[in-house]
Amino acid sequence: MARTIIYGDIHGCLEEFKFLRKELDIQKADQEISVGDVLDRGPYSNEVLRYIQKKGIELVMGNHEYKYVRYHKHELANKESGKKNPIKLNDEKLAIYENLSDKDISFLQSAPFYIKIDNLTVLHAGITNTIFLEEASKKELESLTRTRMLSASQKTLALGQDEFGATYWSECYDGHEGVIVYGHEVFAKVKKDKYSFGIDTGCVYGGKLTALIVSDTKDPLWNYDLVSVDAFEKYSEKKLF
Repeated sequence: MARTIIYGDIHGCLEEFKFLRKELDIQKADQEISVGDVLDRGPYSNEVLRYIQKKGIELVMGNHEYKYVRYHKHELANKESGKKNPIKLNDEKLAIYENLSDKDISFLQSAPFYIKIDNLTVLHAGITNTIFLEEASKKELESLTRTRMLSASQKTLALGQDEFGATYWSECYDGHEGVIVYGHEVFAKVKKDKYSFGIDTGCVYGGKLTALIVSDTKDPLWNYDLVSVDAFEKYSEKKLF
């Protein structure tokens, strides 16, 4: 039976990713999707990007991918004008960018902000109950790469911004776009809410790399399995959980 397999944030953890795929015994009929953030923080960003292309794994746009896409757009636009790129990359990210091939750039640019299959939607971070994907503006689609906390009026709050009555988006999501599988926010274990699964379990921080396997995309809440592998080491010093 064909499976839909969704991977949490990989962040350059190539060896763990290969090991997870081996544990899953990937078959030709399987559809594999990454929730995004395959780049940065871990040791093998460029290699992960090329690996998923080689293996035909679909990529949803994460905030880390989108930063490179935006940086590249400004680089091209500013090439003749000599203006400075308004998007800032640190030395680590610049090294990753400078090692992206034209094929890599095209692949990143073509990544959708979401993938919807029957009653299953894969996106990177989150959504509000006021956004309907088929009608969404560019600004609304971009918000799918960074949404975490929402105000009582469903306004997306910036990272670190606090407001009385704020709620994590998945805890008030009404299911209008089906069951959502997402990453972006690190959890000690998979976060399952009424209509969603958060599957970033912090591999790059010494946690786990997790895959959610769906056997029936028309009813994913009751037809799924979870497989995780431990990080081989801690690659980033960000405090977990």
